[in-house]
Amino acid sequence: MNEISKDDENMSIGSRLMIHFRHLKKIFKDEEKQEAEKTTEVSLQNLEAWLNEKAKPLMEDVNQQSEEILMRISEELQRARINVEVLENAKLQNPNIPFRAKQYMEGNRKAYVRAVNSFLGHMEINNRDYFYLVGFCKQFDGMINELNKGTLRSYTILQEFFANETGRIAHNLKNFDALFSELKSALNDERIVSVNNAREKIHGMKAKISQKINADVDFRDMEASLKLANEEKNKIMADIEKFNASEAHSNFLKLNEEKKAKANAFYNDENSLLQAFSALERPLRKYSHIAFEHEEVILDYLKNPIETLANDKNLGIVNVLANLEKALKENQIQIDDKKREKAFEEIKKLSREFLEGFVKRYFSFKAEIGEIDNKIKATGVSEKFRNFNRQLEDVNLRIERSNEEFGILNNDVVRLGSSIESLKNEIESSVKGIFGEEIRVVV
Repeated sequence: MNEISKDDENMSIGSRLMIHFRHLKKIFKDEEKQEAEKTTEVSLQNLEAWLNEKAKPLMEDVNQQSEEILMRISEELQRARINVEVLENAKLQNPNIPFRAKQYMEGNRKAYVRAVNSFLGHMEINNRDYFYLVGFCKQFDGMINELNKGTLRSYTILQEFFANETGRIAHNLKNFDALFSELKSALNDERIVSVNNAREKIHGMKAKISQKINADVDFRDMEASLKLANEEKNKIMADIEKFNASEAHSNFLKLNEEKKAKANAFYNDENSLLQAFSALERPLRKYSHIAFEHEEVILDYLKNPIETLANDKNLGIVNVLANLEKALKENQIQIDDKKREKAFEEIKKLSREFLEGFVKRYFSFKAEIGEIDNKIKATGVSEKFRNFNRQLEDVNLRIERSNEEFGILNNDVVRLGSSIESLKNEIESSVKGIFGEEIRVVV
């Protein structure tokens, strides 16, 4: 019996577990290394040739089976042609049938023989290409069905006259059907079908890679365009910020403040006049109904007192107000006492001196505002900001469109990358399933 050394006894459980874990890890690494060594790397460029080479034994087996079946088809074809010739030359067992019945038979025999010979002409297969044979098997199903439908009537009639001869031809056709079913089964060998599917996936993968290369180029171009557009926008914003700090902009702001101050200063005069005519609106409207000669002037004043006053060179409104005051005093205009007193008050305020002074201040104000507006225009600031706004609108629109296209292209690149990876995994899995061999497709 082995004795446990004192050192082993003193070794902790943890230490023993660590040693055991390192041992297991080494085993797994060795297995992974062996597995990696078993995996064959095949470039996508050479993958189809590699697959074809691997599939050669399978294809040789299928070709051998196909050749054997095609020889039997050829033999059946010769027998069928002999049987058609026999039918064509067959004599009636009872030659004494009515002439019309004989004509009827001959017409159907010619039609049947013509249809069968046409079908048999297609059964001469000289092309041994696998894919041609697969396609021909699909065509055969259509041809045999078309023949059966097209000759059903003539075959049924000929059975009354040449039952044995037509029976042998029908047997030939049945054999053709069975032989092509056998050929189809041989061609559709599960592993060969898998090889063909893998080949299609290789073609699909190459096409997807080509698409992805183009998509990557478009994506990078759009990324560069988007970067340039954002840089352009940043430059415009920097130019705007710089212009905001310029002397021209500072002068522009001062002129606008000056204009605002003058407008506020004139506002009290303007408001006083507007309030006066607002208070006189009802009396003036009533007065316009009895003073027809002043009706147009009164309505203009009620609509726009300031502009009408500015254009009233002779201050005709003074006479209108005087006549209004008189009419109110003589009770020619019916309004309540409170509004009457208010009207007298406003008429008194709108004296000739007040109106002349307002007109002078109005034109002075308009002149000053016009002068300031000219100075503002001369700074070119408004036009400069309009240009900035146009530039920003243009670049923002380009950025918006570029972002949309960038997103679409990005999705395309991701989608194509995912499709390529899926096809790669499917091809590797197919190869393992067909040949039992691990490969790694290198793009």
